[in-house]
Amino acid sequence: MLTDERDVALFFLGWRSFIDDADTVLAEHGLGRMHHRVLYVVARSPGISVGELAGALGISRQALHRPLSDLRRRDLITGDVSARSGRERALSATTAGQALERAATGPQLAHLSAVFDAAGPAAAEGWRRVMRGLAHDAVTQASPATRHLVDEGSADHA
Repeated sequence: MLTDERDVALFFLGWRSFIDDADTVLAEHGLGRMHHRVLYVVARSPGISVGELAGALGISRQALHRPLSDLRRRDLITGDVSARSGRERALSATTAGQALERAATGPQLAHLSAVFDAAGPAAAEGWRRVMRGLAHDAVTQASPATRHLVDEGSADHA
């Protein structure tokens, strides 16, 4: 077997380390991890509907209501009437929302960059293969409104 319990522990501890800086930035604004998840997707998928956002995050619309309301009340996200349907809201991050999302995600990008630089290109590509494997079902079920976030060529991996 190629994996054991230590791999799960490393995954949990690695994840905790990865999110610590973002959580600190968000806490300064009275926000949490779910707010960051919402901002991350909306900032990269302008015009996404509430239903598409809930699907992308793997949560119900009911679970999305509170963080989305918080972000709208703080003018970090707007919800305009969708061009597709008058009943839908097309969500977009405001300038302030984009800035906060970058402030929270920036340290994560720097963290990954430092780890990838230390591990080397082959290890970074191996990590991407592992993550694609873990995310396969979610990516396969994702709507085009969010699938672009992980499509090959959607980000510079150099």
